[in-house]
Amino acid sequence: MAPKYLPILKAKPGELKALANSKTSVSAKVLPLFDVGRLSERTRQAKRFSETSAVTCAYLDEVAESIAKVRKGSSALVDAYQWPPNSATETGEHVIPYIYGKLASLGVKAIPVIGYDRWDSTQYRAAMMQLELSPKDYYCLRLDSHAIEDAAEPEFFEEQLTTILDDLQIDPSRCAVLLDFGDISHASIEDILDQGAQIVEQLDSFGFGRIATAGCSLPPTIDGAVKKPNSTGKVLRKEMLLWQMLRTQYPHINWLFGDYGVRSPNTGEDVVSPHTNGKIRHTIDKHFFIVRGHSVQIGAKGGQMYDLAKKLVESQHYLGPEFGWGDSQILQCSLGQGTPGNSTTWIAIDTNHHIAYAVAEVMEFEKTVTAASTETI
Repeated sequence: MAPKYLPILKAKPGELKALANSKTSVSAKVLPLFDVGRLSERTRQAKRFSETSAVTCAYLDEVAESIAKVRKGSSALVDAYQWPPNSATETGEHVIPYIYGKLASLGVKAIPVIGYDRWDSTQYRAAMMQLELSPKDYYCLRLDSHAIEDAAEPEFFEEQLTTILDDLQIDPSRCAVLLDFGDISHASIEDILDQGAQIVEQLDSFGFGRIATAGCSLPPTIDGAVKKPNSTGKVLRKEMLLWQMLRTQYPHINWLFGDYGVRSPNTGEDVVSPHTNGKIRHTIDKHFFIVRGHSVQIGAKGGQMYDLAKKLVESQHYLGPEFGWGDSQILQCSLGQGTPGNSTTWIAIDTNHHIAYAVAEVMEFEKTVTAASTETI
């Protein structure tokens, strides 16, 4: 079955657990893109790597193995977006072919992600060109903010796209495009829609196999979404509105909806904040419903999650434990069962619900578009 949803996820325990606990009917419609986080100094100094001189290799092996636990026998997009484009392992191999090779050995079909923003790097370009793919294999061209800015100069932008396709000898029909807006928490919906339509007009003539859109309306910190502790609020999911508008405006294009799950792409890597707020980020129709608590250093500390879960279950937005693993975990927590968990626990719970909801939301909208087009015939 062709995928319906492309979540851009950090290759971290919370997101991976969310995928591992997704229903089979949901997983079949999901094609994840794993952003492999940079090797931070904190991770480099971790005890588990103390006896190896090839820490980069060991770290990438660890990430690949964690991805394989949830995607063995299936496809996944994999990128090293946060790494410098010339990043290499201790053996001198570029990190991109290294991790793709490791994933292949573990039974994961890694779909190469081409970074428009990195193509000027000689090392990065050489690494991507050395990948050995069959004529039937697919690529994904990731267009981030650099590409969106370049699209304002159509001739230059289209020349850049042509150069990338020619360098890799790719037929556009076997290349998907990911229009990645990244953090759009402070962007106006009008600007996003205008930029989206402008760039799609230019992409349309190339004949790409699929076009996906992605972005994240959640700010990096919870106080940017809900100002007052111990309260609730909603955040408009502008990325969903963008996809729905483009899906309707360009029905002949093979569309794929994407987003960043429940974690902002600008969330710090390996940053441990002692004053993290308790929170549940619950996906609803075109919005996130945020149940915010307070600092885990005061009051009930982590135990506040019992009350936050109860508040969500008693709201009109809770869909019941049958909706998915994440929703059943929310119910158990609301009843005071088990431990309240930590931030990783709730990333897993929130992401699991989000994935299931996003798939259902896309499927429902597709039915609406299909029905509307049938009525006009």
